[in-house]
Amino acid sequence: RYHCSHDAVCVLVHHAEKDAIILVRQFRPAVYYRDSVSSEDSSSSLSSSTTKTKSTAGFTLEMPAGLVDKKGKSRSQIAAEEVYEETGYRVSADDLKLVNRYRASVGLMGSIHDVFYVQVNEKMREGRGGGVENDGENIEVAYLPTEDIPAFLYDPEKDVPAGLLYS
Repeated sequence: RYHCSHDAVCVLVHHAEKDAIILVRQFRPAVYYRDSVSSEDSSSSLSSSTTKTKSTAGFTLEMPAGLVDKKGKSRSQIAAEEVYEETGYRVSADDLKLVNRYRASVGLMGSIHDVFYVQVNEKMREGRGGGVENDGENIEVAYLPTEDIPAFLYDPEKDVPAGLLYS
């Protein structure tokens, strides 16, 4: 069975002054549901070896990202808007560098994801971030020092989305 889905964009945001990448922590119902189903089925190969608390279950750390669902806007314009909405840093579409494009969920949806890169500094912070409240987003901004990236990416206890691994 195949599902129709939107393409997406994500942005690897490097904070030059903090020498860190900016990630967003947000609740993902599908992750929460999958984790709860896995924990009920101890024979599942995807069952976590640790039990997540109610305060962490379903939460992921990921790059600012969004669906390509706004008519009349380029992928880079959508990506720039997502960076501002989710992190509070104002970047222009022209600041973004396309890193690569990949297909996600090829067995189910085959959506195309564009990965961009941008560098920011504190002068570019114009908002608080946190997502669009009217859309039900509740996003926390997190900074991951570049020296900690390898340990973070390859920690099997972390729910690291494929786009972040790819970037």
